[in-house]
Amino acid sequence: MHSNDLEKRLIELEQEVSILKRDMAQLQNQINPRTKRVEKAEIIHTEIKPAIKKEPLKQEPVQKVKVNKTPLQEPKKEMSIEEMLVWSLPKVFMIMIVFGVLWGLKLISDYGILANGFKIALAYVFSLVLVGLAYFMEYKKKRQKALYITLYGGAFIIGILTTAAGAILYDVLSLLIALLVAMLYIAYGIVISYMKKSEVLTVFVAFTSLLLPYLLEYMAFGETIILGFIVLLFACLQIVIWKHQQIIALYTGLLFSQMAVLIVGFMNNYQEIAFGCTFLIVLGIFMYSWIRFYEVEQKISTLYESLLFGISMISLFFINLLAVNYNSYFLLVYMIGFIGLGSYAYLKKQRRLLDVFITVALVAAMNFVVQLELATNLKEFLLPFTAFVSLLLALRLRASLMKITNSLIFTLTVLFVFLDSSVDPFWRFENINQLLIIVYMLVLFIFANRPKGKLGRFEKAMEEFAILEIVPILISLYVFSYIAKVDYGYFHIEGELPYFLLIVLAVTTIALLFIKEKFIGRFLPVVFLFSFCYSMIYVFPLDELSDQVVVKNIVLRIVYVVIFSYLLYSIYKGKNYFGKWHEILRKSVEPIISIGLLVDMIAVITLLSQIHTVYYFGERFLYTGHTIIILITACIALWISSKGQQKFIRYTGYSLLVFGIAKLIFFDLSYLDLLIRAILFISIGGFGLWLSNKLLQKEE
Repeated sequence: MHSNDLEKRLIELEQEVSILKRDMAQLQNQINPRTKRVEKAEIIHTEIKPAIKKEPLKQEPVQKVKVNKTPLQEPKKEMSIEEMLVWSLPKVFMIMIVFGVLWGLKLISDYGILANGFKIALAYVFSLVLVGLAYFMEYKKKRQKALYITLYGGAFIIGILTTAAGAILYDVLSLLIALLVAMLYIAYGIVISYMKKSEVLTVFVAFTSLLLPYLLEYMAFGETIILGFIVLLFACLQIVIWKHQQIIALYTGLLFSQMAVLIVGFMNNYQEIAFGCTFLIVLGIFMYSWIRFYEVEQKISTLYESLLFGISMISLFFINLLAVNYNSYFLLVYMIGFIGLGSYAYLKKQRRLLDVFITVALVAAMNFVVQLELATNLKEFLLPFTAFVSLLLALRLRASLMKITNSLIFTLTVLFVFLDSSVDPFWRFENINQLLIIVYMLVLFIFANRPKGKLGRFEKAMEEFAILEIVPILISLYVFSYIAKVDYGYFHIEGELPYFLLIVLAVTTIALLFIKEKFIGRFLPVVFLFSFCYSMIYVFPLDELSDQVVVKNIVLRIVYVVIFSYLLYSIYKGKNYFGKWHEILRKSVEPIISIGLLVDMIAVITLLSQIHTVYYFGERFLYTGHTIIILITACIALWISSKGQQKFIRYTGYSLLVFGIAKLIFFDLSYLDLLIRAILFISIGGFGLWLSNKLLQKEE
């Protein structure tokens, strides 16, 4: 027995050893290919080594590749609100000091304490003291940059204002000396802005320096010198702006320069050609600088792209304001210039800039066509079209501020055109323009709903508050306002219902059920359903109708009854016409069907009564018809309840059945002869037996 046990244990050990060997072999097969590849590679490597040693490598001259070393830009530290306030305080206080100096000089002048020449000299001394104090703080005390830059800027402002006061108000300085001093201060301002790299200082210099054209105007200089100075000053500022990448200073400098051209121009009987050309030259310098910024940065904020479009549109407005006799020529140059900029952007593959430039060129082209006076209604077309392309560009650039401003402009423009236009006669441009506005709205909605990829903060907020879901409602409101205008202009009879509008509302309500939710939003079908149900309150009551609207009224009632019945049928069948509202309707299907059947019954009864008031066919037929309608409604309710466990609908059917039979027995029999009684009772009884059979089968 003992030997048998040992033999069994040996056999089991041999089996386990064989299993272990098999597992080890499998593991080696998995590892061996890699080791074989390594060994093979080593063999090949050893075979190639002698060949390499036999043929020495020829050393080719090394070509040095020039690498553009661009200094790494440190990420800009975002300033907190508190830091921004602290940074701006010196500027606020410096402005207060400037006003204090001016009012002090005025007070001294009123009391006659000092002579005018001494006051002007005192102001110049104060300006120089500010320069010295700023220098001392910068290099000796090592104070904050915001403080000494404010002092440099304050010295510049006081110097320019003192020069203007000495030449114009007090007549102390001769005009030539005042001009030389002003030029020295302007040169000082540009140099300080260049050296201190402060964008705020550059803005101060631009604003204050552009007060000099008014001094030149007072000195009776020719318009060529004044305009040349404006162009020269703006061009000199570009040196500072390019050096330190001061894009905000670029925008403000352009606006101040344009305002200087306009104000000086309107102060005189200006020559349109000279001032218009100056305006375009200044705008051209701005565009050149802006494109330089874009090519250096490669990515400029959408805010600046929005401002570029805004500046271009404001400039277009100024051109229309400035030029009267030669307006079309300036618009043509403006349009050609922006087409050239668009071509440049296209060659550089700068799509966003291309969109901006071509849009501005298109608006300029429309202005040019209007100036040709080819038609009297072009301005009415141009206003909404310009607002449309502006908002379309904002959507394309995904510029938040531009979206808000252009949406507001588009809304106000559309309202103005709608209220100002008339529909009579129908075949006129105003009606075509209204249809175009509707097309604009649809295009904007489709474009706004396109896939966007990563959403910005503004787009996330719009999605969170479902702003785009409201847009189809606003479009529909505009469309139906126009339809109401057409109805009241052509079809409506005073004192009657707007039949055309109500029929279009009913047909649109049923049509929206077949359109996918992504095209019309979640809320539009609900709004139309509520509007349809609300309009039924005005459609179904009995009215004294004139002969002109009898047929319209009956047709309208039939349309509403049919559509309302179909809506009930859709809810009962659970058709997914209502999108995300389907679940809510499904939970309340019984009360909705019950109330709907009652409303439908009342609608058919009022329809029959309205027909009776027009085409009198006897009271017995009217009352009997009412009873038949009640009984048919009861049978429909019971038939629906037989398909499921809708107790609420069944109780509604029983109630109507009892009410109908009671009405038939106690009120209608006295109006009916024997033949009609027999036919009526046999029909109702037979149908009732069939329905009872169905209900009994359901109970079983």
